[in-house]
Amino acid sequence: MFCKKNKRICNREPNKIWFWALVVALFFGAVSYGYFVRGTIVNVVARQSMQTEITALDTAVLDLESQYIKAKNSVTYELAEQLGFVTVTNQKFVTRNTANLGLSLVTPER
Repeated sequence: MFCKKNKRICNREPNKIWFWALVVALFFGAVSYGYFVRGTIVNVVARQSMQTEITALDTAVLDLESQYIKAKNSVTYELAEQLGFVTVTNQKFVTRNTANLGLSLVTPER
């Protein structure tokens, strides 16, 4: 770069500095690229395994929902009477009295 032909003095230090700076930058870029590609691959694999697990859980939920609907539709008054349930004749309800912020017992009059 700074060579004089007749005195044979060459100053190649700036070239060496630029060369090693570019080598270090290239090495850093290659390591960064590898790191980020590895992270992307790990995320894709994790997403695929989660997708498989979600599919299995969705199937289990659908089975449970169908069992619930089947059980809900099978409950009748006759089944309730067979299990020992009785019809309530004297219903009592609890309401909130806003005057004293307490609970009171209300019985419907018939």
